Amino acid sequence: MKKLLFWMVLIVGTVALIGSCAKKDDSTAAATTTTFTSTTTAAGSITVGSVTMSGTYVSGCNTSGIAAAVAGGYFPSDVKANRDVIVVTGNDNISEESHFYTDTSCSTLSVYLKNGNDNFTVGDQSGDNYKVTYQEKGFKIKAGTTVAKNYWENYFSTNNITASGTTIDLVLGTEYDVGGSGSSYMNLFSVTSTEVQKAEGQTSSYPTELDSLVMTKQ
Repeated sequence: MKKLLFWMVLIVGTVALIGSCAKKDDSTAAATTTTFTSTTTAAGSITVGSVTMSGTYVSGCNTSGIAAAVAGGYFPSDVKANRDVIVVTGNDNISEESHFYTDTSCSTLSVYLKNGNDNFTVGDQSGDNYKVTYQEKGFKIKAGTTVAKNYWENYFSTNNITASGTTIDLVLGTEYDVGGSGSSYMNLFSVTSTEVQKAEGQTSSYPTELDSLVMTKQ
């Protein structure tokens, strides 16, 4: 339930307002971007087809569709750009992350959201992609600005989302572990020696197309 409620905003904002064209077109990245430094520790590797997925994969700094998403109330009002990130954290674990910034060069954090997935299992190939399954075992958030802090605290409160029954009060600059639902998800991943792209995981069926930004191995 936490997963469904929490990610509803991001699914609608990212897919409907930013759109698949922005996600697949390199021209949507800001002309000048700041080098990304991960706060998630990479470990292990996962075989996807004939390719090994390991380490950290980071998208370009995307600005396309952000203003429309903010205007629609899907992101905090100070967000001007975003990155998609995947970190392989074990031999069957990944961290799916969304990082949002207050500037168009992705240098000043508004907020980041990390979804920790366990039992990452690769199944059949579907066209150029592979079907995968995993379980949500953790969710972490860090607000870098007061605007983001207030936005997400209000979102949690409005949707009655708590952490072990406790009201979620974020502290600026501090990562907060909301906890995972343990729900199982189905997804599509495309992995090459240097890039990863994925769809949005679903509980009842596999998605039909990839919709994330293309993430390049660091």
